[in-house]
Amino acid sequence: MSTPGYRFLASPRWIGIIVGGIAAMALCAFLAQWQYGRYEERAAANDRVTAAADSEPRALSGVLPAGAALAEDDEWTLVTATGTFDAANQIFLRGRTVDGNTGWEVVVPLKLADGTAVLVDRGWVPQGDKGATQPPDVAPVPSGEVTVDGRIRPSETAMGEIAELNGALQTRRLSPSLIGEALPYPVLDGYMTPDVPEEGFKAIPVPEQRSWQNFAYAYQWWLFAGLIPIGLVILARKEKRGERKEALFGDRVDGDEPVPSGV
Repeated sequence: MSTPGYRFLASPRWIGIIVGGIAAMALCAFLAQWQYGRYEERAAANDRVTAAADSEPRALSGVLPAGAALAEDDEWTLVTATGTFDAANQIFLRGRTVDGNTGWEVVVPLKLADGTAVLVDRGWVPQGDKGATQPPDVAPVPSGEVTVDGRIRPSETAMGEIAELNGALQTRRLSPSLIGEALPYPVLDGYMTPDVPEEGFKAIPVPEQRSWQNFAYAYQWWLFAGLIPIGLVILARKEKRGERKEALFGDRVDGDEPVPSGV
């Protein structure tokens, strides 16, 4: 008596299983590639931060000319800029979190000789007891011409609005394009954060991208993609064994034992 082979793989049920498995493999491969791309992006960002920390400060005008967008390769570069602070247009960013604590970031435009301005993040202060929309009391900005050294950071996504509230300009996002709507002069793309903040302010930490997480996720999705065909093979072999037993023993009721002929 011949036993069944793998002819069942051509059945509609198994065609559906195989097509579903291939689709699942393709999805896993796509997610693995996406996570690996995120890993490369975050690793490159970490490399830029590290390289900038070891470099000499560059003139702001050489890194970010007026009217130009901040190039990705220049993000986090140490720069130096000279100008005068526009204390009358100081901006308070509410709901900002540092080390798990909610507070304010205080931003002031530094007016440059060419008539433009770059936003300088003075640092972070705790929210205190005044509430979420009442600006904190902070030290006045230095008067006269000043030179600021710090990192040039990319703009945050422009969301919400900037408006005067409780006697001060307030917003939630550090976006030069958004903040520039409330200022009477052009504002450069990107903003500066001094590595050494003024007294009374806490430095804004440099974010560290956890690229290793994306690498681990990519490996995980590739592993899933590799396990799917193995699972299909195991399932097919199991079904083949079941068909072989059915061909050998027919419709024998469970519990019946085969009896040798002639007994």
